[in-house]
Amino acid sequence: MTKQYYGLKDFADRANDKGLKTSTEILSVYRRRGLLPEPAVMIGKRAGWSMDQIDRWIEEEKSKKWDGGRN
Repeated sequence: MTKQYYGLKDFADRANDKGLKTSTEILSVYRRRGLLPEPAVMIGKRAGWSMDQIDRWIEEEKSKKWDGGRN
């Protein structure tokens, strides 16, 4: 089975579908600040994440929103 990896556009689309309002621009800033998971792959200068990584990040972000940002 071939693994699939997703770029920032797919990452943003998935997050929006799951209820987090975001964009590729916002996620790009988060990435530069080290707030996204490390990409699973790099193809040239393009990062790719697995759907599991994306979903875990979304759930973590959603839980931060519910507890007022307290960990």
